[in-house]
Amino acid sequence: MAEIVTTTGKSEIDPALLPYLTEGLERSKSLFLTGQQPTYFPGQTYVSPTAATTDALAQQEALARQANPLLQQSQQAFLSSLGQQGQTASGAFLNANPYQAQMIQAATRPLQQAFSDQVLPGISSLYSKSGRLGSSAMERALGSATEGFTRSLGDVTANIAGSQYQAERGLQERAQLAQAALAQQAPSIYGQQFLPSQTLGQVGAQQEAIASQPLQEQMSRFQFGQQLPYQQLQGFLSSVYGTPLGGYGSQTQQTPVYQNRAAGGLGGAIAGGLGGYALGQAFPNLISPGYGAAAGAGLGGLLGGGFF
Repeated sequence: MAEIVTTTGKSEIDPALLPYLTEGLERSKSLFLTGQQPTYFPGQTYVSPTAATTDALAQQEALARQANPLLQQSQQAFLSSLGQQGQTASGAFLNANPYQAQMIQAATRPLQQAFSDQVLPGISSLYSKSGRLGSSAMERALGSATEGFTRSLGDVTANIAGSQYQAERGLQERAQLAQAALAQQAPSIYGQQFLPSQTLGQVGAQQEAIASQPLQEQMSRFQFGQQLPYQQLQGFLSSVYGTPLGGYGSQTQQTPVYQNRAAGGLGGAIAGGLGGYALGQAFPNLISPGYGAAAGAGLGGLLGGGFF
């Protein structure tokens, strides 16, 4: 019957290397534990800010703290433009031209003068020469002339008012587009009011970073002193564990063997008996030699026979 048997062998250190390994461990002990220990860099480990840096921060802080007229004017101009565009976009000026009446009067004045100076006198002269002054025909002619004059005045007035309305409607549409564009810029204008405080915060952060450098150096020195013993001990133990100075190394090999249980049991009983006797000799107060030999022989026989 084939079974797996594990065998362990020992590899001894070459005696020629043993003195060098011992010397290496001694030096490692001196290096990590008993000799001169590492120290933190004695000088300043950070760069102090220059005068240019501190002056620049001071100037930025002064600008951030004072009122900025340019920013205020920019915001006022935005609000004014937004208000005017809003009025135009809402149609507030469609029929609100303060000069419209003067424009109509200027346009109709020649018609009025012509009607008064030419049309009416002409009709009166015509019917007077024919001897029909004040006749019904003359009245019809005056009525027709007056109707034409009134129609001409209305046409001029309508043309002026209509043209102004169309022009204002175009301005209204453009104002609506401009109002939409201004609305898109509103978040940017709103954010401008935070620029001074944001700049002041950035200046403060840089000042705090500069002021914290000495404290960070002190903390680093303190942590270095606290961790140094543990780091040195770890380095020493790593050097010890990395050196095979325990006397030997072990190698384990598993090989299949064919075993006779009867012969194995006999052999195991003999080996177990010898081992049990040796234990009885080593520990006479715990195991008697005779009992140890008997127990060892029985256990060795079972193991040697492959019953476990």
